Amino acid sequence: MHLYTGLQSLDYILLTAMCYDRYVAICNPLRYSLVLNKKVSALLAGVSWLLGIIDPLPIMIVLSRFPFCSSREIDHFFCDLMPMLKLSCGDVSKVMTIVFSEGALIGITSFVLILTSYSYIIIAVTSMKTALARRKAFSTCSAHLTVIVMLYLSLICVYIIPTPDDNAHSKKSVALLNTVLVPICNPILYSLRNKDVKLAIQKLFSGKLNL
Repeated sequence: MHLYTGLQSLDYILLTAMCYDRYVAICNPLRYSLVLNKKVSALLAGVSWLLGIIDPLPIMIVLSRFPFCSSREIDHFFCDLMPMLKLSCGDVSKVMTIVFSEGALIGITSFVLILTSYSYIIIAVTSMKTALARRKAFSTCSAHLTVIVMLYLSLICVYIIPTPDDNAHSKKSVALLNTVLVPICNPILYSLRNKDVKLAIQKLFSGKLNL
């Protein structure tokens, strides 16, 4: 559970760092190599991983001391927090307070920073003089925006929208999309702008690619 929750938090933090990368590339392109040099990039990656490891610790420490007097079989396909809390016979209010606090700290803060960055990006793009420049700028952000929308929609469906217990299988289906579909789509979406990948796709659809 710590591994899953930590990687999920890491995902939001890395998407926020990548959003800052897009902001600098579009709004301040002449200083891009100076602002986001190797040292800064390594620092952003290191801080993201550190926060991803630390973020779930309070929840895991409190949860490890909980009494579980019901069945030990979790009604899910992986060790998710909410299905596991249903097995506890203790007071889960403390854990839920920590969960929502952690969610607000990571999820909402990341969302606000992403929204702010893209507000500046949209202003910068709309002020560009040519349609070609605007199209290139938006194409730089298209894959990133797609991943953000998929991730936050699945987050809302799984953890925020209430679901009756008799319809819990629907949340498992959405969680499956979150844990399988999004990770599979990530490398595909981020590779679509790669020239070699574009050429391979064109050859594949034209029947000229030697597999």
